[in-house]
Amino acid sequence: MFALVVMMLALSIYASTTDVPTYQHEDPATGRILTCTRCPAGTHMRAHCTPTQDTVCSRCPEDHFTQFWNYLPKCLYCSTFCVENQYVKKECSPTNNRVCECQEGYYWQADFCIKHTECPSGYGVQKNGTVHSDTKCEKCPRGTFSSVKSSSAPCVKHTDCASLDRVVALKGTGWHDNICVACENLQSDGGVTILKQILPNIFAHEKIRVSKLSRFVRHDLGQRLQGKYSVSSRRQLLLHSFSEWIRGASVDQLRKLPMMLGERNIHNAAEKLSNILKELDASNCLMNGAKMSLTVNKCIDY
Repeated sequence: MFALVVMMLALSIYASTTDVPTYQHEDPATGRILTCTRCPAGTHMRAHCTPTQDTVCSRCPEDHFTQFWNYLPKCLYCSTFCVENQYVKKECSPTNNRVCECQEGYYWQADFCIKHTECPSGYGVQKNGTVHSDTKCEKCPRGTFSSVKSSSAPCVKHTDCASLDRVVALKGTGWHDNICVACENLQSDGGVTILKQILPNIFAHEKIRVSKLSRFVRHDLGQRLQGKYSVSSRRQLLLHSFSEWIRGASVDQLRKLPMMLGERNIHNAAEKLSNILKELDASNCLMNGAKMSLTVNKCIDY
Protein backbone atom coordinates (compact mmCIF):
# COMPACT_ATOMS: atom_id res chain seq x y z
CA MET A 1 0.00 0.00 0.00
CA PHE A 2 2.83 2.36 0.89
CA ALA A 3 4.50 1.66 -2.48
CA LEU A 4 1.24 2.44 -4.30
CA VAL A 5 0.88 5.75 -2.41
CA VAL A 6 4.45 6.68 -3.33
CA MET A 7 3.76 5.77 -6.97
CA MET A 8 0.60 7.89 -7.10
CA LEU A 9 2.42 10.80 -5.46
CA ALA A 10 5.18 10.55 -8.03
CA LEU A 11 2.56 10.39 -10.76
CA SER A 12 0.90 13.56 -9.53
CA ILE A 13 4.25 15.37 -9.43
CA TYR A 14 5.06 14.06 -12.94
CA ALA A 15 1.64 15.16 -14.19
CA SER A 16 2.20 18.69 -12.90
CA THR A 17 5.32 19.10 -15.07
CA THR A 18 4.52 16.91 -18.08
CA ASP A 19 1.57 16.24 -20.32
CA VAL A 20 0.13 12.96 -19.07
CA PRO A 21 -2.13 10.95 -21.42
CA THR A 22 -5.82 11.09 -20.55
CA TYR A 23 -9.06 9.44 -21.60
CA GLN A 24 -12.74 10.45 -21.57
CA HIS A 25 -15.17 8.79 -19.17
CA GLU A 26 -18.85 9.45 -18.43
CA ASP A 27 -19.52 9.79 -14.72
CA PRO A 28 -22.50 7.49 -14.00
CA ALA A 29 -23.67 9.66 -11.09
CA THR A 30 -23.84 13.01 -12.92
CA GLY A 31 -23.72 12.02 -16.58
CA ARG A 32 -20.84 14.44 -17.06
CA ILE A 33 -17.93 13.56 -19.40
CA LEU A 34 -14.79 13.59 -17.30
CA THR A 35 -11.17 13.75 -18.45
CA CYS A 36 -9.33 11.05 -16.52
CA THR A 37 -5.60 10.41 -16.22
CA ARG A 38 -4.39 7.15 -17.73
CA CYS A 39 -2.43 4.71 -15.57
CA PRO A 40 1.31 4.38 -16.23
CA ALA A 41 3.03 1.26 -17.56
CA GLY A 42 3.22 -1.45 -14.92
CA THR A 43 -0.25 -0.60 -13.54
CA HIS A 44 -3.88 -0.85 -14.58
CA MET A 45 -7.04 1.17 -13.91
CA ARG A 46 -8.78 -0.01 -10.72
CA ALA A 47 -11.37 2.78 -10.66
CA HIS A 48 -12.30 5.56 -13.09
CA CYS A 49 -11.88 9.12 -12.00
CA THR A 50 -14.79 11.02 -10.38
CA PRO A 51 -15.51 14.73 -10.06
CA THR A 52 -13.56 14.69 -6.77
CA GLN A 53 -10.89 12.00 -7.36
CA ASP A 54 -8.42 11.12 -10.12
CA THR A 55 -8.12 7.65 -11.68
CA VAL A 56 -7.18 4.92 -9.19
CA CYS A 57 -4.36 2.67 -10.49
CA SER A 58 -3.07 -0.64 -9.15
CA ARG A 59 0.26 -2.34 -9.76
CA CYS A 60 0.21 -5.37 -12.06
CA PRO A 61 0.29 -8.73 -10.25
CA GLU A 62 3.00 -11.33 -10.86
CA ASP A 63 3.22 -12.67 -14.46
CA HIS A 64 1.17 -9.71 -15.74
CA PHE A 65 2.12 -6.43 -17.38
CA THR A 66 1.10 -3.22 -19.12
CA GLN A 67 3.65 -1.66 -21.41
CA PHE A 68 2.04 1.76 -22.06
CA TRP A 69 -0.16 4.38 -20.42
CA ASN A 70 -3.58 2.75 -20.20
CA TYR A 71 -6.98 2.50 -18.57
CA LEU A 72 -7.27 -1.28 -18.79
CA PRO A 73 -9.36 -2.90 -16.04
CA LYS A 74 -6.78 -5.72 -15.82
CA CYS A 75 -3.12 -6.14 -16.70
CA LEU A 76 -2.17 -8.37 -19.60
CA TYR A 77 -0.87 -11.89 -18.97
CA CYS A 78 2.77 -12.60 -19.91
CA SER A 79 1.79 -15.06 -22.62
CA THR A 80 5.09 -15.36 -24.50
CA PHE A 81 7.08 -18.52 -23.71
CA CYS A 82 10.45 -19.36 -25.23
CA VAL A 83 10.53 -22.65 -27.11
CA GLU A 84 13.11 -24.80 -28.88
CA ASN A 85 16.26 -22.98 -30.08
CA GLN A 86 15.28 -19.85 -28.13
CA TYR A 87 16.37 -18.29 -24.86
CA VAL A 88 14.86 -15.65 -22.57
CA LYS A 89 16.39 -12.32 -23.55
CA LYS A 90 14.18 -10.32 -21.16
CA GLU A 91 12.06 -11.85 -18.44
CA CYS A 92 8.42 -10.93 -17.82
CA SER A 93 8.05 -7.81 -15.64
CA PRO A 94 5.21 -5.41 -14.72
CA THR A 95 6.14 -3.24 -17.73
CA ASN A 96 6.89 -5.81 -20.44
CA ASN A 97 5.97 -9.22 -21.78
CA ARG A 98 8.65 -11.93 -21.83
CA VAL A 99 11.07 -11.42 -24.75
CA CYS A 100 12.63 -14.43 -26.51
CA GLU A 101 15.69 -14.46 -28.75
CA CYS A 102 17.05 -17.09 -31.14
CA GLN A 103 20.08 -19.03 -29.97
CA GLU A 104 23.42 -18.51 -31.71
CA GLY A 105 23.28 -19.92 -35.25
CA TYR A 106 19.51 -19.49 -35.65
CA TYR A 107 17.22 -16.78 -37.04
CA TRP A 108 13.56 -15.76 -36.70
CA GLN A 109 11.11 -17.00 -39.30
CA ALA A 110 7.35 -17.08 -38.70
CA ASP A 111 7.73 -17.10 -34.89
CA PHE A 112 10.21 -19.98 -35.00
CA CYS A 113 13.99 -20.06 -34.85
CA ILE A 114 15.47 -21.75 -37.94
CA LYS A 115 19.07 -22.91 -38.17
CA HIS A 116 21.26 -20.77 -40.42
CA THR A 117 21.90 -22.36 -43.81
CA GLU A 118 25.30 -24.04 -44.17
CA CYS A 119 26.94 -23.21 -47.48
CA PRO A 120 28.17 -26.43 -49.14
CA SER A 121 31.79 -26.87 -50.20
CA GLY A 122 32.41 -24.85 -53.34
CA TYR A 123 30.30 -22.07 -51.87
CA GLY A 124 31.34 -19.52 -49.27
CA VAL A 125 29.46 -17.23 -46.93
CA GLN A 126 28.89 -13.89 -48.63
CA LYS A 127 26.90 -12.50 -45.69
CA ASN A 128 26.69 -14.01 -42.22
CA GLY A 129 23.28 -14.89 -40.86
CA THR A 130 21.84 -12.76 -38.08
CA VAL A 131 19.02 -13.14 -35.58
CA HIS A 132 16.64 -11.85 -38.25
CA SER A 133 18.15 -13.14 -41.52
CA ASP A 134 19.59 -16.34 -42.97
CA THR A 135 23.10 -16.93 -44.26
CA LYS A 136 23.73 -15.71 -47.81
CA CYS A 137 25.96 -18.04 -49.86
CA GLU A 138 27.93 -17.37 -53.03
CA LYS A 139 29.64 -19.71 -55.47
CA CYS A 140 33.37 -19.35 -54.98
CA PRO A 141 34.76 -17.10 -57.75
CA ARG A 142 37.67 -18.26 -59.91
CA GLY A 143 40.86 -18.39 -57.86
CA THR A 144 39.07 -19.04 -54.56
CA PHE A 145 37.68 -22.08 -52.76
CA SER A 146 35.79 -23.38 -49.75
CA SER A 147 36.36 -26.99 -48.79
CA VAL A 148 33.91 -27.18 -45.88
CA LYS A 149 30.17 -27.09 -45.27
CA SER A 150 29.76 -24.06 -43.07
CA SER A 151 27.47 -21.18 -42.07
CA SER A 152 30.46 -18.90 -41.39
CA ALA A 153 33.40 -19.79 -43.68
CA PRO A 154 33.91 -17.49 -46.71
CA CYS A 155 35.67 -18.39 -49.95
CA VAL A 156 39.45 -17.95 -49.62
CA LYS A 157 42.16 -17.51 -52.22
CA HIS A 158 44.03 -20.51 -53.59
CA THR A 159 47.46 -20.93 -52.07
CA ASP A 160 50.31 -19.36 -54.03
CA CYS A 161 52.57 -22.40 -54.35
CA ALA A 162 55.49 -20.38 -55.73
CA SER A 163 55.66 -18.34 -52.52
CA LEU A 164 56.27 -21.62 -50.67
CA ASP A 165 58.97 -22.77 -53.13
CA ARG A 166 56.55 -25.42 -54.35
CA VAL A 167 54.91 -26.15 -57.69
CA VAL A 168 51.23 -26.63 -58.45
CA ALA A 169 50.72 -30.36 -58.78
CA LEU A 170 46.98 -29.95 -59.13
CA LYS A 171 45.13 -26.72 -59.76
CA GLY A 172 42.59 -25.67 -57.20
CA THR A 173 38.85 -25.68 -57.86
CA GLY A 174 35.92 -24.06 -56.11
CA TRP A 175 36.00 -26.76 -53.41
CA HIS A 176 39.71 -27.52 -52.94
CA ASP A 177 42.92 -25.54 -52.75
CA ASN A 178 45.89 -25.69 -55.10
CA ILE A 179 47.89 -28.77 -54.20
CA CYS A 180 51.50 -27.69 -53.77
CA VAL A 181 54.42 -30.14 -53.73
CA ALA A 182 58.17 -30.17 -53.93
CA CYS A 183 59.37 -31.41 -57.32
CA GLU A 184 61.36 -34.30 -55.83
CA ASN A 185 58.22 -35.65 -54.15
CA LEU A 186 56.16 -35.50 -57.33
CA GLN A 187 58.91 -37.08 -59.43
CA SER A 188 59.43 -39.89 -56.93
CA ASP A 189 55.89 -41.34 -57.13
CA GLY A 190 54.34 -39.66 -60.17
CA GLY A 191 51.60 -38.04 -58.07
CA VAL A 192 50.28 -41.22 -56.44
CA THR A 193 50.32 -39.63 -52.99
CA ILE A 194 48.35 -36.67 -54.32
CA LEU A 195 45.78 -38.95 -55.97
CA LYS A 196 45.24 -40.89 -52.76
CA GLN A 197 44.78 -37.60 -50.93
CA ILE A 198 42.20 -36.09 -53.26
CA LEU A 199 40.27 -38.99 -54.84
CA PRO A 200 37.97 -39.67 -51.86
CA ASN A 201 36.93 -36.01 -51.85
CA ILE A 202 36.30 -36.03 -55.60
CA PHE A 203 33.99 -39.01 -55.22
CA ALA A 204 32.22 -37.40 -52.25
CA HIS A 205 31.50 -34.32 -54.40
CA GLU A 206 30.19 -36.31 -57.35
CA LYS A 207 26.44 -36.90 -57.39
CA ILE A 208 26.78 -40.58 -58.22
CA ARG A 209 23.62 -42.61 -57.79
CA VAL A 210 23.85 -44.99 -54.84
CA SER A 211 22.93 -47.94 -57.09
CA LYS A 212 25.85 -47.22 -59.46
CA LEU A 213 28.22 -46.61 -56.58
CA SER A 214 27.11 -49.85 -54.94
CA ARG A 215 27.73 -51.91 -58.12
CA PHE A 216 31.15 -50.31 -58.58
CA VAL A 217 32.22 -51.01 -54.98
CA ARG A 218 30.82 -54.56 -55.08
CA HIS A 219 32.00 -55.75 -58.50
CA ASP A 220 35.14 -53.70 -59.16
CA LEU A 221 36.51 -53.21 -55.67
CA GLY A 222 35.31 -56.54 -54.30
CA GLN A 223 33.61 -55.09 -51.23
CA ARG A 224 30.04 -55.67 -50.08
CA LEU A 225 27.89 -53.94 -47.46
CA GLN A 226 25.96 -56.10 -45.01
CA GLY A 227 22.62 -55.03 -43.54
CA LYS A 228 20.03 -52.41 -44.43
CA TYR A 229 20.75 -48.70 -44.34
CA SER A 230 19.12 -45.44 -45.31
CA VAL A 231 20.19 -43.95 -48.64
CA SER A 232 22.43 -41.32 -46.99
CA SER A 233 24.02 -43.85 -44.60
CA ARG A 234 24.58 -46.31 -47.45
CA ARG A 235 26.29 -43.60 -49.54
CA GLN A 236 28.61 -42.72 -46.66
CA LEU A 237 29.55 -46.37 -46.11
CA LEU A 238 30.18 -46.92 -49.82
CA LEU A 239 32.39 -43.82 -49.96
CA HIS A 240 34.26 -45.09 -46.91
CA SER A 241 34.83 -48.45 -48.66
CA PHE A 242 36.14 -46.60 -51.70
CA SER A 243 38.50 -44.52 -49.53
CA GLU A 244 39.85 -47.69 -47.92
CA TRP A 245 40.47 -49.20 -51.37
CA ILE A 246 42.26 -46.04 -52.52
CA ARG A 247 44.58 -46.19 -49.52
CA GLY A 248 45.94 -49.59 -50.55
CA ALA A 249 45.71 -49.23 -54.35
CA SER A 250 48.81 -49.54 -56.55
CA VAL A 251 49.89 -47.07 -59.24
CA ASP A 252 48.49 -49.33 -61.99
CA GLN A 253 45.13 -49.65 -60.22
CA LEU A 254 44.84 -45.88 -59.88
CA ARG A 255 45.74 -45.39 -63.55
CA LYS A 256 43.03 -47.87 -64.58
CA LEU A 257 40.39 -46.26 -62.38
CA PRO A 258 38.97 -43.93 -65.10
CA MET A 259 38.40 -46.93 -67.37
CA MET A 260 36.76 -48.90 -64.52
CA LEU A 261 34.44 -46.00 -63.75
CA GLY A 262 33.55 -45.57 -67.41
CA GLU A 263 32.58 -49.23 -67.69
CA ARG A 264 30.09 -48.68 -64.84
CA ASN A 265 28.65 -45.61 -66.59
CA ILE A 266 30.08 -43.26 -63.98
CA HIS A 267 31.30 -41.03 -66.79
CA ASN A 268 31.55 -37.66 -65.07
CA ALA A 269 33.87 -38.94 -62.32
CA ALA A 270 35.84 -40.92 -64.91
CA GLU A 271 36.39 -37.81 -67.02
CA LYS A 272 37.46 -35.71 -64.03
CA LEU A 273 39.92 -38.34 -62.88
CA SER A 274 41.31 -38.70 -66.39
CA ASN A 275 41.87 -34.94 -66.57
CA ILE A 276 43.60 -34.98 -63.18
CA LEU A 277 45.96 -37.72 -64.35
CA LYS A 278 46.76 -35.71 -67.49
CA GLU A 279 47.37 -32.61 -65.38
CA LEU A 280 49.76 -34.51 -63.13
CA ASP A 281 51.58 -35.97 -66.14
CA ALA A 282 51.95 -32.51 -67.65
CA SER A 283 53.17 -30.83 -64.45
CA ASN A 284 56.33 -28.74 -64.59
CA CYS A 285 58.14 -31.11 -62.27
CA LEU A 286 57.65 -34.18 -64.43
CA MET A 287 58.29 -32.24 -67.65
CA ASN A 288 61.45 -30.71 -66.24
CA GLY A 289 62.55 -34.10 -65.01
CA ALA A 290 62.04 -35.56 -68.48
CA LYS A 291 63.94 -32.67 -70.08
CA MET A 292 66.78 -33.10 -67.60
CA SER A 293 66.95 -36.83 -68.33
CA LEU A 294 66.97 -36.14 -72.09
CA THR A 295 69.80 -33.60 -71.67
CA VAL A 296 71.87 -36.08 -69.68
CA ASN A 297 71.34 -38.76 -72.34
CA LYS A 298 72.43 -36.40 -75.07
CA CYS A 299 75.53 -35.50 -73.12
CA ILE A 300 76.37 -39.18 -72.69
CA ASP A 301 75.75 -39.88 -76.37
CA TYR A 302 77.98 -37.02 -77.29
